[in-house]
Amino acid sequence: MKINMNVAILGLDGKELPESNIGKLIAQVLVQSSKGDAAKLWFWAQKLYAGEALELDPSDTEALKSFIKDNDTLTILAKAQALACFEK
Repeated sequence: MKINMNVAILGLDGKELPESNIGKLIAQVLVQSSKGDAAKLWFWAQKLYAGEALELDPSDTEALKSFIKDNDTLTILAKAQALACFEK
């Protein structure tokens, strides 16, 4: 599955938040994590931060979705929009 998170974060009014990017935000959260497959998370973070799409197999897709859903530092605003990237 190809996941593109190189999109701006939208506020509740539907307008783009200035200088926001879901991929860069998720990349930062990935590299701040202290658990998981360090090499894989680092690779994903580098690609997301560079604005590239991720090509994930089904198990990696579920792993990244779970990481986003279970993360305590991401807000609902960010989680919902990051998870929506899996539906496109």
